[in-house]
Amino acid sequence: MKRQNAVVITGTPGTGKTSVAEVVADRLGAKLVSLNLIAAESGALSTKDYVRDTMLIKTGQLRKALNRLLKESEKDMVVEGHFGELVPKAHVRMAIVLRTNPLVLKDRLRKRGYPAEKVKENVEAELLDACLISAVETFGEGVVREVDTTEMTPEDAAEQVLLAIDGKGGLPAGSISWVTRLEGEGRLRDLIP
Repeated sequence: MKRQNAVVITGTPGTGKTSVAEVVADRLGAKLVSLNLIAAESGALSTKDYVRDTMLIKTGQLRKALNRLLKESEKDMVVEGHFGELVPKAHVRMAIVLRTNPLVLKDRLRKRGYPAEKVKENVEAELLDACLISAVETFGEGVVREVDTTEMTPEDAAEQVLLAIDGKGGLPAGSISWVTRLEGEGRLRDLIP
């Protein structure tokens, strides 16, 4: 039986994955693993998608590299990245999906200089729970928790992640509905042209 030695921190770009994962890994004394870095190091990056301004990933190759890394590690790991569902399920103790209000996320991604189409795609993904759905489909509802990072510092969000790992915090999968919240606030139209 494989050891469940990974906590996955995933979410839409701009939700704070990297910053939060660094704090969590440090506090747990775990090794931090960046999916982007492993993809590059393992040769799993394919070609550039110029329309979406992103690199395509050879998912099978990345899964093999992650499985090998997790299998050989004596240390617990915090694995962070947008495509967290590629981490082999057998190794995953918990998957945390970081969530951010799409209106705030839109501003963050614009400030990062993302092209308008990429901002739109990522904001829609957050609005429609894309990363959450992928995590639940891959790991199962009981292993997935959500943390709303909208108004949190990385340290505060990391504290919530640590509480979730200990079974004392985080929100059960499906707790956050941006559509319902923004519609209730009369702000949903701010995202839909």
